[in-house]
Amino acid sequence: MDVAVLTFEGLPQLDAFDASLLPALAALGVEARPVVWDDPAMDWKTVRLALVRNTWDSHLRRDAFVAWADKVGRLTQLHNPAPVLRWNTHKHYLRELEEKGVLVTPTTWVRKGDTLDVGELAIRHGWDAVVLKPAVSAGALKTHIFPRAEAHAATARLAEMTRDGDVMVQPYLTAFETEGERSYVFFDGVLSHAVRRPPTLLDAPRGFSEPTAFTPEDAAELRLAESVLEAVGRPLLYARVDVATDNAGQARLQELEATEPRLFLSLDAGAAGRLARAIVAKL
Repeated sequence: MDVAVLTFEGLPQLDAFDASLLPALAALGVEARPVVWDDPAMDWKTVRLALVRNTWDSHLRRDAFVAWADKVGRLTQLHNPAPVLRWNTHKHYLRELEEKGVLVTPTTWVRKGDTLDVGELAIRHGWDAVVLKPAVSAGALKTHIFPRAEAHAATARLAEMTRDGDVMVQPYLTAFETEGERSYVFFDGVLSHAVRRPPTLLDAPRGFSEPTAFTPEDAAELRLAESVLEAVGRPLLYARVDVATDNAGQARLQELEATEPRLFLSLDAGAAGRLARAIVAKL
């Protein structure tokens, strides 16, 4: 087999948005099939390249996942590489990117075992509502929104969350309610396509319940997305840069998804082919 396209036990075949990658690779003469990432029977030396795609339980078993990546990366070509996966699966990478000048949503980091007064923090920064988010998470799992009037409950919840791990405290961005997020998808550092995604923490507005492709027209926002990859300073076969508008109207980085993001290949006619050609260039 040329390429193992990695998924997880709960999704033995690929997500519908990404399934078009297999025929796109076949059209280029590349043999590829889905493989469950932690299948104990898999001999990784028999594949030329392993591509992380729908490993959607990785955040639930991060230690096991990054250890697996270290092992597989020594046996075959792994993309994205194991050091990237380790770095990107803890959201502290956002702090590193911010230190390099990337505009990131303001974040207060609370270490495992620590806590703070969320009400005092919100007043100090002028936040009307806050978001509590585990530093190791995906898909809004265990993410909570509290208005400032419920700061006491937010502080109690934060104390519960930090028993399990590091936690991020951020302002709630009201633009989520009307804009959601914009995702810029890159293959080998080159923009492939862009997608508008509905809010994930509340009910989406009428007519805005599904992701849709769009043509980037905001030059400053596109430049922000490009600056994220430049700040990473290492090659990424695939990356999704998620951007949202803050409460002052400024576009800011929400997430750099370089581990197992949904790439929405089906929303752009040429996207699967572009990713397939980027993979072939690595073989």
